[in-house]
Amino acid sequence: MSNDNENLKLMESTPVPKAILTLAIPTVLSMIVSLIYNITDTYFIGLLDDPIQLGAISLAFPVFMIFQALGNMFGAGAPSYISRCLGAKKYDEVKRTSAVSVYVSMGAMIVLSILGMIFMEPILHMIGTSSETIEPTRNYLSVIISCSVVIILQIVLPSMLRAEGKVKPAVAGMIIGTVLNIVLDPVFILVLNMGAAGAAWATVIGNLVAVLFYIVVYIKGNTMVSIKPSDFKPSKRIFKEVLKIGFPASISQILGSTVMVLFNNLAAEYGDVVISSYGVALKMIQMEFMILFGYVSGYMPFAGYNYGAGNITRLTEALKFTMITSTVLCVIFLIPFTVLAPNYMQIFTSNQEIIDIGVQFLNAQAWAVPFMGVQLSLMTTFQATGQAFRALVVNMGRQFLFYVPYLYLFQYIWGLKGLLHVQMAADLSTTALSVIIGTHMIIGLHKQHKKEMSEMTEIKKELVEVK
Repeated sequence: MSNDNENLKLMESTPVPKAILTLAIPTVLSMIVSLIYNITDTYFIGLLDDPIQLGAISLAFPVFMIFQALGNMFGAGAPSYISRCLGAKKYDEVKRTSAVSVYVSMGAMIVLSILGMIFMEPILHMIGTSSETIEPTRNYLSVIISCSVVIILQIVLPSMLRAEGKVKPAVAGMIIGTVLNIVLDPVFILVLNMGAAGAAWATVIGNLVAVLFYIVVYIKGNTMVSIKPSDFKPSKRIFKEVLKIGFPASISQILGSTVMVLFNNLAAEYGDVVISSYGVALKMIQMEFMILFGYVSGYMPFAGYNYGAGNITRLTEALKFTMITSTVLCVIFLIPFTVLAPNYMQIFTSNQEIIDIGVQFLNAQAWAVPFMGVQLSLMTTFQATGQAFRALVVNMGRQFLFYVPYLYLFQYIWGLKGLLHVQMAADLSTTALSVIIGTHMIIGLHKQHKKEMSEMTEIKKELVEVK
């Protein structure tokens, strides 16, 4: 239990900046590793210098994300509840919640995989494949969908570890899987000439090895979370607490994937080159978002633990520190979105038209980048403290509530140039919305903070009087 005691000490008494960075840096590394999965596939497909193969991965991505969101509903919602239970010393509930989350996610993904294979043809036509891209897209999706249980476990298992502060083994598994993916990509794509399907097989095999690593970590029993069948004891409370965070997160991810399909359908009238350039540029947008999300996700278990323990003082200090440091990180991210945008696009393709359009996408998004730290810090606080509705509104803002109307309005008024600026406008609007709905929460936390400080002052006075 020494490691567990160290994790609890980190949450309870370690200085806030040190605690947040200790939790956040490994989580950021895990997000970078996760991104390498996608970037590696795109890079080696790009070496084929074939816009059709590159477009196939872009077209398939939103379908993969929808399946991932549905299967990962418990994986997304459980960490918040687990952290709060740890703060409240409810260790049996932690074991039950983690076991239920893993097995329910697996069951859901098995059902979805079967449905996905049955309805493959309608899915391919719905996402906007052309006569040229339909076959490589089918090849890629067939592998990903049929093996999606492995991909979901690779997400759910480390998320449970991070919820209790065990970020090192969570990152280690992802590194193992990524290294294997990098090794297998050129073999399957270039040597065996499998194209998009080769990228899918490299991803699946990398994920499988990572999952086996996590299973060993769990079996050793050095964790408070559990995957033991004996701990699979569903309850109304577990479903309620997990789904009130997991359901909004999944719906948001599904809507985000849906609008990607809508975008691809609108962009198709400008040619497959636009879809390919958008797919490559989107990797950078996701890189910025996921690294930033990884950073604030490191703050989430800390926030959930201290909220569950009633330590509002540490929670408010952590929120302030996270907002400031994440904003600094965002400012640094302006470099690849502006100065280095052409260099980034050239990594994946030599097609000048794809490069030019992709650079325009990235330059447009740069206007929203500096404000993303505030947006994600507030959204993560909503999730960590169980404020499901606020979390849902912010989640849906950038991926649906603002994005969809902007998508059709901007395209109608400005055509392709309008499409380039949709995500930027949606992100700026969502940040403004998160500040508005987060103001009440911050005021409430501030009042609780002042109350705690006043109580601590009274206790110190009483101790002085006793002495």
